[in-house]
Amino acid sequence: MIDLDDVETMEQLDSLSILDDVEAFPQQCRKAWRIAETAEALPSGAGVDSVLVIGMGGSGISGDLVQAVLEPHFPVPWRVVKAYGPLPDWVGRNTCVFVMSYSGQTEEALAAFEDASERRSRMVIISSGGALASMAGDRGAALVRIPGGLQPRASLGYLCLCLLGTLQRMDLATDMAADVAEAMAVLDGIVAGCGLHIPTVENPAKMLAGRLYGKIPVIYGGYGVGAVAAQRFKTDLNEYGKTPAFYNVLPELNHNEIAGWNRLEELTSANVVVVLLRDPHEDARVALRFPATAKLIAGHVSDVIEVYAQGTSPLARLLSFALITQLAAVYLGFGYGVDPGPVEAIEKLKSELENN
Repeated sequence: MIDLDDVETMEQLDSLSILDDVEAFPQQCRKAWRIAETAEALPSGAGVDSVLVIGMGGSGISGDLVQAVLEPHFPVPWRVVKAYGPLPDWVGRNTCVFVMSYSGQTEEALAAFEDASERRSRMVIISSGGALASMAGDRGAALVRIPGGLQPRASLGYLCLCLLGTLQRMDLATDMAADVAEAMAVLDGIVAGCGLHIPTVENPAKMLAGRLYGKIPVIYGGYGVGAVAAQRFKTDLNEYGKTPAFYNVLPELNHNEIAGWNRLEELTSANVVVVLLRDPHEDARVALRFPATAKLIAGHVSDVIEVYAQGTSPLARLLSFALITQLAAVYLGFGYGVDPGPVEAIEKLKSELENN
């Protein structure tokens, strides 16, 4: 494993300055909130009876994050679609459709956008440009333009906070200013304690990466905030760490996956580590399930790790999870001696599809 205190080696590996982008996450969130506050020509929120978020990968998960934050008190149904379509029959004139594509070129998002446009839905595009931005005016969609030049997975702050802020501007979400302020303070603290120059012995993100090294991570989160954080951590491990990773959600996994740990113990006990993402505000009944689940699987995996969210508001807790696990995923990539930025497998797949 590459020494995670060898700053020079890690900086040489990081061809796209990914770690700089991740450490700038709090500033990105602040800028995104300001962009949303000045967004123009947004559709009316009056009479909206449903919200649909369209997006893929690092763009689409912003819909999951904002849903986890808002859904317990959101006034209308919310759906995230990560596909070409077709969209559900109920999508129509009173559906507010958010199309999330950092590049503006995502083929699935473009196809679903055309479908929503034909149904004359109220549409908002959140993107840095591309074909989606060019089509916005012709299709009657509002455009919330965000800065370009990043990897989609490193633009979570722009996508998530612009979506949240736009919903507030349309009076579909209550005033979130206090929650945003708390979240930014929490994120600043995480960067200060987990940055590149902080030694491993004092750095929770580096220590987490060290415990994941050489293992297959399985991430468990509780329904809501923990679940979407688990999904995000899994994808960050795939893209930054270039490693297999899997996730599931409590309490659902207690009704199926828990039974699967009773086989292949020789294999799993040497190669699998389970990470429990613990939210201090998780449902009390789910809180009981975490230690019970850990007890049942402890002998079947090499390690069980708990990571706790920080902050009080759902937004602060979720973004704290997102930042510390993203940092850990980048450090794990460094540990393997790989450049965390490029995603060659994804680019090869896109090229293969373009030739068919």
